[in-house]
Amino acid sequence: MCFSAEADFVGAAVVGAIGIATLAEPHDRRELALAALPLGFALHQAAEGVAWLGLEGHASRAATHFALYAYLAYAWVLLPVLVPLAVWLAEPREARRRWLGWLTAAGAVVACYLGASMATNHLTATIVGHTIKYGGAGAHADYFTLLYVIATCGAFLISSHRRIMWFGVANLAAVVVLVWVQAEGLTSLWCVWGALASVLVYRHFADRSRADVVVPEERQRARRS
Repeated sequence: MCFSAEADFVGAAVVGAIGIATLAEPHDRRELALAALPLGFALHQAAEGVAWLGLEGHASRAATHFALYAYLAYAWVLLPVLVPLAVWLAEPREARRRWLGWLTAAGAVVACYLGASMATNHLTATIVGHTIKYGGAGAHADYFTLLYVIATCGAFLISSHRRIMWFGVANLAAVVVLVWVQAEGLTSLWCVWGALASVLVYRHFADRSRADVVVPEERQRARRS
């Protein structure tokens, strides 16, 4: 994904199907924000697909402009708040919820800075190799990018759910690899990881649902014996 408009649209379709399946899994409304992440990643990829078309001259200027702002609004403004908030809502342990509350606040600071940058700076998007390089995050972008990673990756690492925690470990490793491979394309390459992450989020809910079914069946067999 993220290497062409076609790859983005195919990825959006696949991740969208995973997202719809994931939304059917939660038993508690507090988990809906976490379950909605895959569908959000799918819409995110679709927006970049339109941006690709526009940069290649195959979409109108208005459509390209809208897709660019939609893509960056999700990546820069919504995600740094949504990720720690979603994990906070799904977290059962009070001590960890307090830490997640602080990370949600940190994500809100990042969202405010990047949102203000979007409103006041000239946003740019340029095809560089097989990614899109986005510009306009402001003079302090590097510092807020670090805080962004702390808020999003840190939230998953704090979770008491084992699969979500390991997802955080993989998430942090992915950031390091993406920066090492192509730092200027980090925002664009991030959707590659978003697609893989969607599978892990689905597995978290699907495995737990199966466990909820298996345990009662085992208890019934124990009673019969």
